[in-house]
Amino acid sequence: MKLKFFLCATLFFLLARFAATAEPTTDLAARIDPLFSLVAHSNWPGGEVLVARNGRIIFEKGYGFARVEARTPFTDETRFRIGSLTKQFTSAAIFKLAEAGKLSIDDPLSKFIPDWPRGDKVTLRQLLTHTSGIHNFTAKPGFYEHVTEPISMAALTASFKDDPYDFNPGEKYSYCNSGYVLLGCIIEKVSGESYGDYLRTTFFRPLGMKHTGVYRAGAPPQGEALGYSYTNGTMVRAVNWDMSEVSTAGELYSTAHDLFLWNEAVFNHRVLSEAGLKTAFAIGGVKLDDPTHPEDVGYACGWTRDWLNGAREISHGGELWGFGSYLLRLPDYNLTVVVLLNCAPQPPNIQQWVLAREIARRVLGSELPNDGKPKVVEILPADAARAVGGYDLGGGAILTVTTETNHVFAQITGRPRFELFPKSDRSFFVPGGNAEATFVRNAANQVVKVILKEGGDRIDAPRVAN
Repeated sequence: MKLKFFLCATLFFLLARFAATAEPTTDLAARIDPLFSLVAHSNWPGGEVLVARNGRIIFEKGYGFARVEARTPFTDETRFRIGSLTKQFTSAAIFKLAEAGKLSIDDPLSKFIPDWPRGDKVTLRQLLTHTSGIHNFTAKPGFYEHVTEPISMAALTASFKDDPYDFNPGEKYSYCNSGYVLLGCIIEKVSGESYGDYLRTTFFRPLGMKHTGVYRAGAPPQGEALGYSYTNGTMVRAVNWDMSEVSTAGELYSTAHDLFLWNEAVFNHRVLSEAGLKTAFAIGGVKLDDPTHPEDVGYACGWTRDWLNGAREISHGGELWGFGSYLLRLPDYNLTVVVLLNCAPQPPNIQQWVLAREIARRVLGSELPNDGKPKVVEILPADAARAVGGYDLGGGAILTVTTETNHVFAQITGRPRFELFPKSDRSFFVPGGNAEATFVRNAANQVVKVILKEGGDRIDAPRVAN
């Protein structure tokens, strides 16, 4: 799953990054194969990689085994569970219904589920952008104890209906599977079809996606990859989730080829109109955001926006025990990268989002505008001083910001201090990672919160009193 907390992101800063990308050779395999050397030389699970450019597949290959015990190789028809990548399809369904005039993304939740607590204060847009404040059911104690058991959508929504809100709607961003389950309920109610039937008739069948659908434990798809977990240096079979436990927030399966078809359709406006797609790609705004400094990274509506070596990236990933997925698009280069894994937790250097981004680098090489390293700029002492203070990360963790001779440092409760390097008078980065800290100011030029971002994820941490 996507990293939800900057506390986790700081650990990411310490991970070794891949070596600098060499200039392209004529052989894509020579550039991509080394990333999977650990898997390729072991009797292990692995995954499927697909790269396409300008609507044409230029590379597709499997590494490792779809079924280790039978030594079954991957094919272009191997089905993987894609986890939270499902959200992209749930979002597209909502926007498709909006284009048909059957709903508006600014409708209140109460219009569709009248008895939902505070439902008149929550909009569909907030559900789509993880800014509703509704508590995330997958973060509840004991959730993982029953992931192998089937559950109905009604029972699932009832399980978090009465949970207190984490914050007032629109006040913050916090990744929330609950919101996407509620969106699934709305899709079924408005369309009059089941979620799976609506996606099949609206998207899968017209786009030729023959190997994508809702995963059902009692009727697994033909040719599916089995899931494994890397534990204590060895591979074991992963816990076999009943995907109804995450419902329309993560229950789909697909293939690398079908996801290529999907991405081509999305970016060529065969899924949504140009206007609809523009709205779907818009970052969800929250309270106290500074409209004079709009963000260009963060979570939109089922897609994340980021930068890769100076190139615009629009992507999303998914992860559950046994499976990882990442679908990446660099729209200015018409480049799609799909990475599907059948192992989670993964072995070292086999994280799907890291692999997808590195593959994009190795495919494009010197075509990318820069080396991906943010440039340090000089800032005034007053700008550095404005950031000094404590910021509430939630869960008892505080980010403490200090300065020394115009250098800015940060420290999360219980962890070592690290330096923040300025890329502007209010935005800072951590070398070796793609994490940023943006200090948001009010009309009086006082910092009121910090927005922490890592790979499209976001945490809004309000400033605390001294």
